[in-house]
Amino acid sequence: MDPNARPLDEAQRQCDLLLAQQEQLTPELYRDLALYLQVLREGLLHAVQQACFHLATQVAPERYSQLPSARRLAFQRRLEALVQRCNALLTVEQLMGLAAQQQRRDHRRHRLSQQQLLQRLLQEGEAQADPPGQQSVHLSLDLPLAADLFDQGVPGLPALRPPASATPAPPTPSEPPAPAEAADGEGSGSLRLMQSLFQMASEELQDPAPDTEAEEPSAAMAAGLDPRVTATTVPRDPLLQLRWWTHLDRALRRRLRNLSHAVNVELLRVGLAQGLLPMGLLDAVLDGQLEALPAPANLLRLPLPVPEGHALEASMPTQVLALLLRQGDLEFEQPRLRSCRKRLEQRRRTLRTMAKRYGGWQRRLRALQAEQQWFQDTAPPQNPPPAHR
Repeated sequence: MDPNARPLDEAQRQCDLLLAQQEQLTPELYRDLALYLQVLREGLLHAVQQACFHLATQVAPERYSQLPSARRLAFQRRLEALVQRCNALLTVEQLMGLAAQQQRRDHRRHRLSQQQLLQRLLQEGEAQADPPGQQSVHLSLDLPLAADLFDQGVPGLPALRPPASATPAPPTPSEPPAPAEAADGEGSGSLRLMQSLFQMASEELQDPAPDTEAEEPSAAMAAGLDPRVTATTVPRDPLLQLRWWTHLDRALRRRLRNLSHAVNVELLRVGLAQGLLPMGLLDAVLDGQLEALPAPANLLRLPLPVPEGHALEASMPTQVLALLLRQGDLEFEQPRLRSCRKRLEQRRRTLRTMAKRYGGWQRRLRALQAEQQWFQDTAPPQNPPPAHR
């Protein structure tokens, strides 16, 4: 009898129990998320209008007063159309569709950056000429990229070859060859560095980044993607559910950022904005990478660097004010939306507790399964019973 049979059954039972409990809570979580988005859609136009009202009356009142009546009405209709278009995309299904696109794009960028890193390593490994009057050391890439290296350490990179320029040129009479000790020392260090980097990147760089939009779930997971965390349905696993929720929040922030940029374009067209901030700058503010100045709700105030002694220093603006819709500002201005957020945060805390417990039992279950397989593999073979004549 296996000594781990009972603990293994208990671990499996606890995992199944936690999954069943989370499955009962999943519909309630989905309803709370849908309610939050519904309340957000209902108050989004008012939030945009309030932010634009501040710009029109406090920042550029003369410009707004000089606009023709038809132009002002067209501006209002344009704001309504932009918000209505965004509201159509503020559903759980639409947001998770955007989340899946973001996941695939991030995966492609990650693999492309690794390919570029490898190419830079190959280029930097070529010979570098020293300043005139000094001896030069030429490091060839023949040894790191030899066939035995690929056969032993990097089986995933059979097609990579050093460029033709990597072949060491013969020494000229005016340029004496470098001492063998220096070449060997530098070459061995570069070899170890590049070999370790090749081993880390070999699996990621075997094939070009695939477009996983039409891939099966198993193929996508093999490529480093997990379509379950960006599916339109909430995953059953609490660990995956936390990741799913993170992707949803990220997609919602992207939708609000896109709407903010579109409204800023309209503000620039009617002359109510001093300039158009790039979307990368808006992302930096949302990620906390750039500190902004105090501003009214859903507005972004950034200082502008003005060079000292510039001819137009006195007339150049020292700061720029633009629209940036943020969930914190929207919830602060809308009590009902703030109540929905409190309910969601309570569910998030419950989900984190559930995920922590489930992760612990999952690790214990995997350890017990491995022990059971070990006992089975190391058990002595049983003698077959003697055949009866």
